[in-house]
Amino acid sequence: MPLSRSNLWIVLALGSCTTVVQAADAPTWGGGVSRNQVSTEAVSLDFYPGDFDMATGRLDPSTRRGIRWVARLGSQTFGNPVVANGKVYVGTNNESPRDPKYTGDRSALYSLDAATGALQWQLNLAKLGAGKVSDWAFLGICSPATVVDDRVFVVTNRCEIAALDVDGRADGNDGPFDQEERNAAWPRTGTIPMGSGDADIVWQYEMREELGIFPHNITSSSVLAVGDLLYANTSNGADWSHTHLPQPNAPALIALDRGTGRLAGVEASGISSRTLHGNWSSPAYGEAGGQPMVVFGAGDGWCYGFDPVPVAVDSGVPQLKELWRFDANPREYRLDPEGKPWRYGRRNGPSEIIATPVADGK
Repeated sequence: MPLSRSNLWIVLALGSCTTVVQAADAPTWGGGVSRNQVSTEAVSLDFYPGDFDMATGRLDPSTRRGIRWVARLGSQTFGNPVVANGKVYVGTNNESPRDPKYTGDRSALYSLDAATGALQWQLNLAKLGAGKVSDWAFLGICSPATVVDDRVFVVTNRCEIAALDVDGRADGNDGPFDQEERNAAWPRTGTIPMGSGDADIVWQYEMREELGIFPHNITSSSVLAVGDLLYANTSNGADWSHTHLPQPNAPALIALDRGTGRLAGVEASGISSRTLHGNWSSPAYGEAGGQPMVVFGAGDGWCYGFDPVPVAVDSGVPQLKELWRFDANPREYRLDPEGKPWRYGRRNGPSEIIATPVADGK
């Protein structure tokens, strides 16, 4: 899961200092497809968001320094901000409601004006309805968005991959998806009226319905966009017992067509059958020896390299060919002295990979 930006009070601040070079866009988690966040740009550390008033829950603007703007988010914010074309996108929960029609524990992706911090539109969704085992309370949207041209791609708390119009519904309802009113409500038999401050969903891929995915605690992945394909972690994992895998044959990593949301490929390495707890890492892209590859840290504790081009099979969905795998767990964390597997959850036992891999070099 990406690094948290959470606190009891949440703000998103952009430093403004005339002696510092304006940072370039970071349209995806990690800045680019390699997920390498190392930057040589000068950054001013002389900033202060302002004194916090415990009575009002607000920051005092008179004590602010080196800050262009501050925007209040929810009570927990795990969907790290990305910046593209004058907009900031950040995933949070609904504990500081921006629209009175959205009440209670819900999840949101905000589109904020990068110059002012003003909310332009939001994708606001109900909980999954499966309880904490698949959509933990108050986590919100935990996945950083990815922006390509006029589309925002995000993995929602409801185990969906959605393509959104960067302008929201302010320019009308685009694309074949026209069920935003029903999509925002729970149960889905109800509706919530949409306005210009709401997201415009162009297409949506439901991983639970299409692939039988059982997300453990939360669905989390930053979409990786390479060419005409999107790659994402499905978050498939264990049930409430933490030992049983309801969907051991479902894929942990998938590829979708960027324009249509059609399923284009799946990993077939058996990751889900070996998953220790859940899959939450985001895929990265790089090359080694001239071979392009999608690098994925999996829920079985292995890091994989996959050929990004799905290969047709005799029957079923095209597959992402495995190029290599590396066990991130030392042998002594996998097996006891007698060669028997250690149980998951032991202090010196095996662990899944949650961190996002970084692809560096050629």
